[in-house]
Amino acid sequence: MTFAIVKTNLLDLWTEPKYNSERANQLFFGEPVRVVGEQVENYVRVEQSDGYGGYLDIRHLLEIGADQYKAQTERSTGVIIVPQAKIVDSHGSAVPPYFLLYGTRVQIRDSMRGLTEIVVPGGDPIFVKTAAANEIPGQGSRIGGNTLVTEARKFLGVPYLWGGVSPSGFDCSGLTQTICRRFGIRIPRDTKDQINIGEKVPRSKVKTGDLVFFNRHVGFAIGHDRLIHASIGGSGVRVNSLKAGEPDYREDLDRDFNQARRIVG
Repeated sequence: MTFAIVKTNLLDLWTEPKYNSERANQLFFGEPVRVVGEQVENYVRVEQSDGYGGYLDIRHLLEIGADQYKAQTERSTGVIIVPQAKIVDSHGSAVPPYFLLYGTRVQIRDSMRGLTEIVVPGGDPIFVKTAAANEIPGQGSRIGGNTLVTEARKFLGVPYLWGGVSPSGFDCSGLTQTICRRFGIRIPRDTKDQINIGEKVPRSKVKTGDLVFFNRHVGFAIGHDRLIHASIGGSGVRVNSLKAGEPDYREDLDRDFNQARRIVG
């Protein structure tokens, strides 16, 4: 196996070839990977198209060819925009993995009678309700900071999960990456890499949609003194203030503010 796609709706990427080592990331259905290491029991080392790597359970991978890998990488220009999109076959019957999660990138073939057809490399097409999937905005589309924050607010209350990237659970950089992914904005997976993208702006100039960084933590700015973030201390996706005296003030974040980066105009 050289190339593969994920065939379940969400698959943990581990730092070691064993279940319940450190969760490094999660991959969505149809995510293409390149196999770069030998199989160790049920696990194999892979790299995602952005070079991010770890170990996946090979039982949840489907082998594909190089051409299919390229197509899945380049032509997955649609995205699931609801928390869960139920999957059916051409006869309307439910099929595994039964639903796709928000943020799953897909190849959209056609839409008719309220259903959108999705291409699956090496398998039969599947269908979701048309309202559940959208084309990702093209290169050069003007996405504003308010759009990113409005989208992130849909997930208030979602629990914190180390390595999480979906409505089942987010970590801080998983939330920012998945929201950006929804709009075709590619940012790295981890906070340590996200802090190097975009344009650095002084704290006094922070505006809605900027990425704001703290001690190994990231969120989206809301105006000058607030943020939305996936917080382990806040038990999930929350809005907090960086202004002393407000009810949801986070003194630790105010104290540990590092910098802000502007990724949209």
